[in-house]
Amino acid sequence: MPDLLAGSRHLALDSPPAVAASASASYDATNTGYGVASSAGSYTEVAVVFVAPTSGRVQYSLSARLINSGTAGSLVTAEVRTGSTIGSGTVVDSPTDATGVSHYGATLARAGISHFLSGLTPGDSYNVRLQHRVTGGTGSFAMRELIVVPLP
Repeated sequence: MPDLLAGSRHLALDSPPAVAASASASYDATNTGYGVASSAGSYTEVAVVFVAPTSGRVQYSLSARLINSGTAGSLVTAEVRTGSTIGSGTVVDSPTDATGVSHYGATLARAGISHFLSGLTPGDSYNVRLQHRVTGGTGSFAMRELIVVPLP
């Protein structure tokens, strides 16, 4: 979709509201592929449903506190799917290391990242949720946050 130009009418779909979710509780995981499984602690899903703006573009930001039981990595990223049911629908943005946060080692770190996503269908609903993985050992995750902001 083209950008809104000066003099254009501004409609509700042009800028739907930003949405956010967070969970502070700590949990552990040992999965080496991205997912939502946990092995201990208080796992709470961090996910939101949003409506794509007229531009078909959003920016999502995520952050997490990470630590690993050894020198391996703990990673958090997001997966975006079509529809308003969390975890269902066709994947439109796969969870990858390149669009997430990571920390290697047994010291606490808090990291965040923003990711630009385009090509969404204006007016359609999408769901996005955080997923995690480790490269080895046991990862501990806490203070996760997800924010989706529609872009003009």
